[in-house]
Amino acid sequence: MAAPNQTAVTDFLLIGFPSSRDLSLLLFSLALPIFLLGLAGNLGLAVLIRAESSLHTPMYFFLSHLALLDLCSCCAVGPVMLWGLLAGQATLPGSACALQMFLFATAGDAECCLLAAMAYDRYAAVCRPLHYQAAVPPRLCRGMVLGSYAAGAASAAVHTGLAFRLPLCRAHVLDHFFCIIPSVLELACADTSLNQALLLAVCGAIQSLSLLAILASYGLILGAVGRAGVHRAASTCGSHLAAVAVLYGTLLFMYLRPEGSYAAQADKMAAAFYTVVIPTLNPLIYSLRNADVKGALAKRLLGRRRVWGD
Repeated sequence: MAAPNQTAVTDFLLIGFPSSRDLSLLLFSLALPIFLLGLAGNLGLAVLIRAESSLHTPMYFFLSHLALLDLCSCCAVGPVMLWGLLAGQATLPGSACALQMFLFATAGDAECCLLAAMAYDRYAAVCRPLHYQAAVPPRLCRGMVLGSYAAGAASAAVHTGLAFRLPLCRAHVLDHFFCIIPSVLELACADTSLNQALLLAVCGAIQSLSLLAILASYGLILGAVGRAGVHRAASTCGSHLAAVAVLYGTLLFMYLRPEGSYAAQADKMAAAFYTVVIPTLNPLIYSLRNADVKGALAKRLLGRRRVWGD
């Protein structure tokens, strides 16, 4: 029999916003341009890669899907966050909260897998340049991208489905700016040890295995090029390494912590960094020092090719 104080939660009230009106407006004025820049940067990068034939290579194929994942994460969380900063709080129906949780988790786990695929592509480009096309054929590229999406969606479906099957007997108030898994689990009046264990096991496995694949790829690269080739390898792989460091550092801080160690403010700051800043940083990381992207953009904007320095 259900607990007497159990309630059927139909709406979630998000209150993880500053209580000071002036601080909320200041954060809104900072978050809005970052959010719009992230939208424009990722959408523009994905469209540019699809439209420009010179960018139809495995590396840019993966990069276009990385941009789409960042776009998904940004769109799932950004509008609700911005509205909450303006209004002081935000209300989401239960179905919208579940969808937001699913999209956020899918994008995060799929991005880890995609970065591992991109690391293999960098290994093939540096260590097997004469056989690059054979090492990274189109069918393999499509398979790795589909596998990344499938792994992210499966993981997100497990966590979201189990979280919303729990009886929620506490107030339907989330001290966060979007529906994140740990915050929803805090509302449950049932044992959440299975949810916590699966969160650690599934997300931990995806993040750990993909990180090991990345490290293995770069270990092979360093072993192949030696000290003399480190500079060339760094110029080829530097953008990818920067994206890996930013993403994994944030995700490891957010999820791979023992139960009970979640500090609300630190968790919200890390989540804001992931959902707002990283989607904006990735297009900049991959384009500012990328002559191919800058050349393709100049061709589209100016109608002619320009020579860009690294």
